[in-house]
Amino acid sequence: MTDQSPIEPSRPLVALEHFDALDTEFSGALVNVIKSGLANTLIAGLQLHLPDLESWRLTISGDVVASVNEIEQREEGNAYTLERGVGQVGARTINVPDGTFDIVIGAWSFMPVFEVSTPEELINYMHEIGSHLVIHESGHAILHQRGEDSDNFQELATGTKTERSWRKHLAAHIDDFRIEKMTNRAAPSPASNVEGIGATLAHMRNELTESNVLRLADGEAATFRSSTAVNDLVRVMAYLTAELGAGDTITEGMRPEPLPEGWNEYLEEVWDAWSLNLDRLKPADEPMMVAEIASVLTDLCRIVVLWSESIIGYHFEMHDDGSWTANWSRAIY
Repeated sequence: MTDQSPIEPSRPLVALEHFDALDTEFSGALVNVIKSGLANTLIAGLQLHLPDLESWRLTISGDVVASVNEIEQREEGNAYTLERGVGQVGARTINVPDGTFDIVIGAWSFMPVFEVSTPEELINYMHEIGSHLVIHESGHAILHQRGEDSDNFQELATGTKTERSWRKHLAAHIDDFRIEKMTNRAAPSPASNVEGIGATLAHMRNELTESNVLRLADGEAATFRSSTAVNDLVRVMAYLTAELGAGDTITEGMRPEPLPEGWNEYLEEVWDAWSLNLDRLKPADEPMMVAEIASVLTDLCRIVVLWSESIIGYHFEMHDDGSWTANWSRAIY
């Protein structure tokens, strides 16, 4: 028996794109960190669940919109967008028809959301957040490989037309929750969602207050803004739930510390029902039947509709004839 050399990949494992869009000092520093060890951290993180080097391509981009548009060959007027409420997308996994995956990470995602005092602390942060990001993105890939991602179960949700109008949004959040539950066991993020939940809650309240005035002139625009803001909060709620569970079982009474302004008014009453139902889901690296996932989705749709109407004070309703109505029960949120 003879030793065989490992198969060399057919292209660079970490590609850099659109770094000319970045601040020169930052881009230079990031390139140095990538070359001095961060690339190895990213590759090792991806290989935890995607060991075949030919099954994925990783790109760190200074312009994620441009990179995604190029990969997906998006036409003008259908450009990818990054904004998600008060935050933005840090990475994207694209399923390629040949069964491989293009993973794009925004270069700015490696910058801390808080102040660091030394270069060593900055480098350590880049490695920690990088590991978290690539393991999270690999989660999207393995869910897709097993036929368990949102496209495979969202249409199985049952309930009223209003409840089912949430199925696509909540199915995506279910994917992210399962992935974060998996990722937080191996590589917890150094950036907490505790601050994010407060900012997103404040954003939702502002959007609802302004929409309640806008509805008099443009009801469709007001409804879009309000529904988007509620969904943005739900997305952060999914991430925060996974963070509080730290990759393990979620228990009743888990809360962020400190509680953000508005928590008791808008989130306290729904939080245990929300988090405990999410925790019926297994981490992304543990298989589930799509019917099981769809059952959780059905219950979450019901919870969100009831919460939005009775606690938040915003009620969007789909009618049997395909029309819809929206009502705001508060003057100021």
